[in-house]
Amino acid sequence: MLDFGLAKAIWAPDRDQDLSQLSTVTGVETLAGHIVGTPGYMSPEQARGKDVDKRTDIWAFGCLLYELLTGQRAFQGETPSDTIAAVLEREPNWSALPAKTPAKISELLQRCLQKDANRRLADLAAAVKAIEEVQKASTRTRRTGRKGMRSLAVLPLVNLSGDAEHEYFADGMTDALITTLAQIGSLRVISRTSVMQYKGARKPLPEIARELNVEVVLEGTVLRFANRVRIAAQLIDAPSDMHIWAKNYESGLEDILVLQSEVAQSVAHEIKITLTPQERARFSATRAVDTEAYEAFLKGRFYWYKRTPQALSKSVDSLQLAIAKDGTYPLAHAGLADTYCTLGWDLFAISPPAEAFPKARQSAQKALELDPNCAEAYAALGWASTAYDWDWITAEKAFRRAIELKPQYAPAHMWYSHLLHAMNRVDDAFEHGRLAIDCDPLGVILNVHLGWHLTYHREYEGAVEQLQKALDLEPSFILARLFLGEAYEHMGRFDEAIAEFEKAVDFSGRRPVYVAGLGHAYAVSGRRDSALKIIDELEQLSRGTYVAARGIAEIYVGLGDKPRAFNWLDRALEQRNGWLFHINTNPRYDSLRSDRRYAELARRIGLP
Repeated sequence: MLDFGLAKAIWAPDRDQDLSQLSTVTGVETLAGHIVGTPGYMSPEQARGKDVDKRTDIWAFGCLLYELLTGQRAFQGETPSDTIAAVLEREPNWSALPAKTPAKISELLQRCLQKDANRRLADLAAAVKAIEEVQKASTRTRRTGRKGMRSLAVLPLVNLSGDAEHEYFADGMTDALITTLAQIGSLRVISRTSVMQYKGARKPLPEIARELNVEVVLEGTVLRFANRVRIAAQLIDAPSDMHIWAKNYESGLEDILVLQSEVAQSVAHEIKITLTPQERARFSATRAVDTEAYEAFLKGRFYWYKRTPQALSKSVDSLQLAIAKDGTYPLAHAGLADTYCTLGWDLFAISPPAEAFPKARQSAQKALELDPNCAEAYAALGWASTAYDWDWITAEKAFRRAIELKPQYAPAHMWYSHLLHAMNRVDDAFEHGRLAIDCDPLGVILNVHLGWHLTYHREYEGAVEQLQKALDLEPSFILARLFLGEAYEHMGRFDEAIAEFEKAVDFSGRRPVYVAGLGHAYAVSGRRDSALKIIDELEQLSRGTYVAARGIAEIYVGLGDKPRAFNWLDRALEQRNGWLFHINTNPRYDSLRSDRRYAELARRIGLP
């Protein structure tokens, strides 16, 4: 097959014809600054005027193969512009393939016509040669169809809009599909924070599958246009990189929840998972949602994951807008509860607990009024009951219900492990910490969480190793630096501890909770004057902004000043500082345990 799509005629049928009047064979002028190519066979990157390489030829081969098999073009419109729009936005009509088309030929074709060049087949010749061998054996794909698979990752959906401002929408749709699929109790679904590590990555799927320990990968693209959304999804047997299934979905934004439910049920069917009656009922109960409310919800979650003060403020604004547009949308209320929990939690210490956690509880309860089976709302209610109310009974009931409804929801396991640790149920706490990582193996916060567990269990060498692993995932992650500093501190490696605390302070923009950690390291390392300067700084800040009293108390503990330490711990108790429920296991409080005031403090918190 020869392609002269860009060749210009140099000899006219009529020798007297003006050659300048001849157009290119394709109908697209080869002028500088114009996109050049045959519209019906032009790859998406070529249509956008980007640099091209051999992967564009792989795409053209796929277009020709499709045409040979079906007798029609893969992408066609009334005008060249319509055809290019089809290339960018639509999938070929896969149902036009003859019924007897060999499965491996169909798979080859779909791999050639991946809109994302990074996912396109790399070595066409090798793939063609391998088809005969693959056809002779029972492929992994067919075994998958018989056995059923039990672990899946949804890779970040590719944003086809070409507008970076819509990245929040693509990320939000990825998160929404994960959330929907995670409702299937027998399916292990990797959490968002792990899969987002692969956004824009070019790793082979078998390698990703090994890192996440999954059997199946769902990947695809999302296109938002006006108030409609189109998802092209494909299910791949990850170890063999072979296609199982592919399908396009399109709906109005108001029906996006129904679309997500359809995708989840299709995935379950293709990997031979039988849904329980309760799961089927939840999927069938999806409803329409206000388009502006849903878009605001996606933005709110997008900002929540960033965890910075500025982003969390935007998260509150976006989720409140979502609720204003559609007050009956339970996930918007649950999302707002999560954001308030983060704002009030000691390790972020952005808002006073008394300001944030009652709002979190109220939002979670509202979500449960609207949807009694909302796992995210139960988890947020459990965390507010733990971190602020110190109501262990209510908290445990909420966590257990959240995990029952959504066993693969990592935050529920992580927060529940905090409660179990405070109740001195250490083995159970470790188990739920590990379950959280199983749900989200590359989640930085979860790896830090396990490092914190090891630190408070006095396994400092293991804690350092675990926290270094977290820093390998994200070197600037502040909490990893904070707890690594604590581990070094308890090992007597003070210079290394101070270095880690200083990094945490710098990365955070000198937020008080991290400055206090540095102050404690100064105190226990004998740098008394530096520690006192930190106390002065924090007391000055506390006159105009929220400063967790717990941090100042711990500096005084490090200085050996028990009266002032207990004075500030009393203030922390008045603030309802959540971290206080860990004083029984926190090594920093060892020097206080023999004091009668310590026993009274633990009693007031309600610790065993």
